[in-house]
Amino acid sequence: MTGERRARDPYLNHWADHAADKTLRAHPDVKRIVVAAGITPSGVVHIGNFREVITVDLVARALRARGVEVRFIYSWDDFDVFRKVPKDAPQQEMLQGELGKSIADVPDPWGTHESYAAHNIARFEESIAPLGIEPEFIRQHRMYRAGKYAAGIRSALQNAAVIRDLLNAAREATGARTRIADDWLPLAGFCTRCGKDDLSFDYDGEWTVQVHCNGCGHDEAVDFENGSDLKLPWRVDWPMRWGYEKVCFEPGGKDHSSAGGSYDTAKGIVRDIYGWVAPEYVGYDFVSAKGQGGKLSSSKGGVVDVTTCLEVYEPEVLRWLFAGYRPNTEFAISFDLDVIKLYEDYDRTVRLAHEAEDGGKKDKKRQTARRTLELASVPERTIEPGSTPPTLIAFRHLSTVLQTFDGDIAATGDYFVATGELPEADRARFEQRARCVWNWVEQYAPEDFRYRIRTEPVTRDIPEDQREPLRRLVEILRADANPTETDLGGKMSEMSKSGVDMKAFFPVVYDLLLGRDRGPKMSTLLAIMTPAKALPLLEPSLG
Repeated sequence: MTGERRARDPYLNHWADHAADKTLRAHPDVKRIVVAAGITPSGVVHIGNFREVITVDLVARALRARGVEVRFIYSWDDFDVFRKVPKDAPQQEMLQGELGKSIADVPDPWGTHESYAAHNIARFEESIAPLGIEPEFIRQHRMYRAGKYAAGIRSALQNAAVIRDLLNAAREATGARTRIADDWLPLAGFCTRCGKDDLSFDYDGEWTVQVHCNGCGHDEAVDFENGSDLKLPWRVDWPMRWGYEKVCFEPGGKDHSSAGGSYDTAKGIVRDIYGWVAPEYVGYDFVSAKGQGGKLSSSKGGVVDVTTCLEVYEPEVLRWLFAGYRPNTEFAISFDLDVIKLYEDYDRTVRLAHEAEDGGKKDKKRQTARRTLELASVPERTIEPGSTPPTLIAFRHLSTVLQTFDGDIAATGDYFVATGELPEADRARFEQRARCVWNWVEQYAPEDFRYRIRTEPVTRDIPEDQREPLRRLVEILRADANPTETDLGGKMSEMSKSGVDMKAFFPVVYDLLLGRDRGPKMSTLLAIMTPAKALPLLEPSLG
């Protein structure tokens, strides 16, 4: 965003802008702002995990809008322990035998990637590409084994007493009665023989650790200066990496945000051990899938991931949904009829964002809508007040027309172009939405929302009081090969005024056309079908 734009539109009130401002104030002398996110790929990286990366992406955009150089890193904590087998993963028995190992060393049960972790990582990285999110991905097992964090490990070990005091103080603040033992060392890792994490340690004060595996009994002196299978435990690893990467902003789930939680203790550790200040922080709440309730969990299996969401939600709509909620607000991703309302809300926001400002009270709403959409845009763009909004066919209307064409997106697009509702220039965006609509109709729409036009006519014994209205409808369709919806609506209104009970008549027509007693608006349905397709289904029952 240019300086001219900011001067003209000062109402940058989005939460991402506030977070960006706080980050810049906290690091006034930093030339390049580092923002960070990360997750353990211990299972499917679900839509709840996605909230962290989209939160950072939005703040990164807000920072860049201020002309700041930004480095956006995403850490894959694939050097964590494999503790639980997801219920829907294949080769359950094999995976059970891998528990206790680094997830970077667990074989891929699908057989498509170098490891179990790599499989989950690839799936997520591919899924966020259509959303315009492009962080610098860091694999933590590679960093540790390459010795990148060796100095950080030594600093932690040499200051183990300080770290113990910080962690014990946090425990006491939360009312916990247990304390960390005086001989505890801030160290974890994996046995080089069996690969498991049940280890005990002795430290020589410099670069060597005596490691004993409590599982297989293996003893080994490990020099970690140039990399090894040793690592820091989570509460120390997090602040160590803050200091190593010079992180200025990073969010965290609400389970990390409580008093005495991991963020609280990390602030003290990064300050006292690693000489850096804790990054500006935004705590985010859970995202659930409507009908599941509670926090999503990869180990439960069957979770909703970004790929699943993008089957129904356009990339920009999905970004807009997350951008529209403050991070500390819990919400649910819906796949039922709420999808229609959400698209209606999005389309309304688009129209509002493009409206010209008039100096009135509504300008604040226009500016809020505009800024939210700018942050949600793919690719990133600015919106000028008074500019022409893109053509967006309403989700509900599109679902009706698309079903009438039996899911043929090209034919549906031709129809909307022919009716003047869709400029040819907006066809690519239309096709993107049409694919989402069709996926929703086929996979998630209620049964009474779906319909298919008969491919073969049926002959019904039409009650005498309905035969005459059916003859009149057939005559109307024979008289005009290309009637408009307005024309047909007017003709049906005339039939109603002449005494035809349309509530009793329409089920007869729907049955002949769709094989059910209800459907989309009759004038819309017949106009889209055209008489050429409707008459062969209606005429046989007249004899």
